[in-house]
Amino acid sequence: MPSIVACAKTTPPRDRVRDVAAGLFADRGLDGFKMRDLAARLGVSVMTPYRYFENKEAILACVRAHGFACLADALDRVPGEGALEQRIAALAAAYGAFALAEPARYGLMFGPAPARSPGVVEVRRQEARVEAAFTAQVQGLAEAGLSCAEPATLGRLLWSTLHGVAVLHLGGQLPQVDLGEALRHAVRALTIACAGVAA
Repeated sequence: MPSIVACAKTTPPRDRVRDVAAGLFADRGLDGFKMRDLAARLGVSVMTPYRYFENKEAILACVRAHGFACLADALDRVPGEGALEQRIAALAAAYGAFALAEPARYGLMFGPAPARSPGVVEVRRQEARVEAAFTAQVQGLAEAGLSCAEPATLGRLLWSTLHGVAVLHLGGQLPQVDLGEALRHAVRALTIACAGVAA
């Protein structure tokens, strides 16, 4: 899996710690992550990361929250007007583009993490933004009489469907299929299923 894209030298110090740590988490996981190794990658003293984060769990929470914030920003840029099918397809395309752009960061967002670490509240807040973006776009299904569930539930269903396809693709289980095409098929199948249930 490709490494996390390196941050620029001009990045604010706390963000630089977060981004360099993301690469270390992607390479070694939470258990293999050592603060001294992070300091070495940053070229700073061992105590410098502690100026910005309480511990490695807090750094991982920040990495995850930042990832969900970036995903939410990408989904929020999907137009809210136009034909319903085109809007949902655009949402799927934006989701796939995000997953493909930095698969290691995407993996960290959904990987195992401590449930009670400093910063988990911000992770949940950014996850809620992603969920809200899905809910807003599938609202049109209910308005068109195609909904098999309330918008919030349908939004979570759409998110989980796209996530499943993305994970399979990134893991090599769908090697012959373009991710964008696979996501379009998944969205279409879900829409047809909802239309059938609603009917």
